[in-house]
Amino acid sequence: MKKLLLTAFVAVTSTMCFAQDYGLKTFNFIDDGYYYIRGMAMSTDGRYIAGEVGYNSEGTFVYDVETGDMNVYIATSATGSCAYGVSDTGVAATYDLGPMTFSIDGTAVALEGNQGEASFASDITPDGTIVVGGVTREDDSEMSGYYGHACYWIDAKQYLLPEPTAQELGLTVIEEDETDYAMDGTHALLINEDGSLIVGYFYDRWSQWPCIAWTRGDDGSYTCDPICAGYYNEDQWSQTDNDNPYYTFHPSGLSKNGKYIALDLALSNGDNFSRIGRFNMDTRELEVAEVDDYGFESSGVANDGTVLAKSTTGDAYIWRPDTDEPKRLRSSYPLATGLQDLDTQGENWPMSITPDGRYIMGWAWMYDENISTDTGYYCIYRLDTVQYENAAGIVSITNDEQDTTKAIYSVDGRRLSKLQPGINIVKKNGKTSKYLIR
Repeated sequence: MKKLLLTAFVAVTSTMCFAQDYGLKTFNFIDDGYYYIRGMAMSTDGRYIAGEVGYNSEGTFVYDVETGDMNVYIATSATGSCAYGVSDTGVAATYDLGPMTFSIDGTAVALEGNQGEASFASDITPDGTIVVGGVTREDDSEMSGYYGHACYWIDAKQYLLPEPTAQELGLTVIEEDETDYAMDGTHALLINEDGSLIVGYFYDRWSQWPCIAWTRGDDGSYTCDPICAGYYNEDQWSQTDNDNPYYTFHPSGLSKNGKYIALDLALSNGDNFSRIGRFNMDTRELEVAEVDDYGFESSGVANDGTVLAKSTTGDAYIWRPDTDEPKRLRSSYPLATGLQDLDTQGENWPMSITPDGRYIMGWAWMYDENISTDTGYYCIYRLDTVQYENAAGIVSITNDEQDTTKAIYSVDGRRLSKLQPGINIVKKNGKTSKYLIR
């Protein structure tokens, strides 16, 4: 295990600015000199946030919401550095010259594996024992040095994951030399809580990065599961309704219980309309959200299947189980009025949700004329949904209780005929209560 020498290192007891409203906290680090800082990952307990600093991923940061402490690692390589996963122990999965981890206490550890553009760590288990990612291929192929081989690390030691064959992936399009299919490598992107499931993608000819997975057996070894087979179609312009309808079938989130995979989708008919899906590993069923007005990109997913997403208009959305379409985050939590402000500039990414759904973390582009920047800055936010419901005086309601309510109003005072999703103000027996209907 090799400790990295930090050429640029900042340890901060943060003087960040933050605001709180109905469980919503927003953070910026302008006082520390960071105008461009984006939260890409959150620990499962909601305590640690990790991501990138700089407009072009010049460094990795780890931030402790409870203490306000932050550590920053500035990259030495031209490819930069960014964290995409962080453990409950405050250790981020990241990269610089190669795959590495970076901790809240400032410790940087290089992981075994060669350098290169495809060598980076992407996720880490909550206890910090397993890191997943990929290392740049070193072989005789033309793609050597450009694509990676999926792997995981335990105690910084690398273990390569088995790769699927073209036949297992159901590939039909042959490369220009008519001798090989377009499967140029693999990458491990996400890992569940106990390490029994790893989700990633293979490098295809069109850079759509279709979803594959690895499941761990009783002997500790992993077997590749080509999830995209039967869904992914290499031909973007195919007009046929066949069993392989998606030109894009890319994983973006994995619930920590290993049940749900959030997916970015696009049909193989040339319409280029981005959709989102939820794949159930237990039933092998794919659920696709109904999205007619905007395209969407997905991100984090909770243990119950709740998926976070961003629309092409730049607004934050949340797609709950047993619902057909995503709903604006600000509409789901209307009393947290700061969520409206986060959508204002058209770049609001809700990135991560804790397994129990309590905390939602993301980043947004903001402009404040009272802050001396030429264009604006990025802020990070974290919504505590439990605090939200407590502050709003929200209680649960059963189906039996719905039949006995007398007068129902929306938060803006409109009379409703029945309880609606969101916050309802109910007047009954001379008392007024707020109810949240999911």
